[in-house]
Amino acid sequence: MEKIELRKARDFGQLFNDSIAFLRVNFKSFFGTIVFLAGPFVMLTGLLAGFLQYVSMQLSFSNRLNGIGPANIFSGNSVSTLCIYGIIFLLTTLVTNASVALYFKLYDQTATQDLPIQRNAISPLLAAASWRLFYNLLLLGIVMSVFSLALVAVFYVLGQAGVFNVIIGLTVFVAFIIFIPPLTYTLIIANFIVIRDEILITAAIGKAWRYMRGSFWQTWILIFCVIFSLSMLYMIFNAPTMILTVVNTFTRRSAEAQSLSSATNNSLWYMAFGALSTLGGMLVISPILTCFCVFNFYNHEERHEGTSLLSRIDTFDKN
Repeated sequence: MEKIELRKARDFGQLFNDSIAFLRVNFKSFFGTIVFLAGPFVMLTGLLAGFLQYVSMQLSFSNRLNGIGPANIFSGNSVSTLCIYGIIFLLTTLVTNASVALYFKLYDQTATQDLPIQRNAISPLLAAASWRLFYNLLLLGIVMSVFSLALVAVFYVLGQAGVFNVIIGLTVFVAFIIFIPPLTYTLIIANFIVIRDEILITAAIGKAWRYMRGSFWQTWILIFCVIFSLSMLYMIFNAPTMILTVVNTFTRRSAEAQSLSSATNNSLWYMAFGALSTLGGMLVISPILTCFCVFNFYNHEERHEGTSLLSRIDTFDKN
């Protein structure tokens, strides 16, 4: 089986071509492993998300009949239901990210003759990797909360000037456009580095940013193009739910349509389409985006440290 080498310096075109080649060559092994390990969690999350959306839609329809304002997805659902959904969603995210990161870690370490990667090589490591991501996620949440509070305080003080409000708003908008793709890349690749190098996420973020210096705009263009392309794919997965929501919002339904049987059918449709949307997002779109990020990271690492050359030297020394 052909192996697409990760530890290799690439130009922009090679990053695209080799990332796509990796997905093509390892399609069955890569996506099959993720579906097998994370699929049940993702399916449960999607079904519950669809049910929550159905409940909120029913409440919104009832509110319109009674002249009350619109409801969101959190309205009409009990606290216990939302807590259960939050726990399941967190577990699903951890398992999915850990599965993808472990696959790339083992793929990098596996010789060509031992490919493709088997899921039984990843499953024993999954619990420990998920736990590692969990406590690093808590640490990241604390850091981001402190940073967000400091940022809000700075803009609040600057906003008191009044005349600078428009300038501040434009500055924030431009900064948002510039930094969102690199930040997205950094957060995704930091999770991978946490699993691969077994370090804290703060150190992983520092490593990702340090390697990205000098290739900031190449990374920006790469991630922007990938996100834009995948957003089209996400719309396809999410289209059934959007169509169902629009139909239920703007179609006048008769008294028969509000019967228990019709409500049950609607709930089943929402659950099915919610599961489809979640499956597409977590089992297709997220792994593909991570793939491009991993290839970009190894490109940066190779240019900074030449790790493939060092690994070959170590191999020669052992022989």
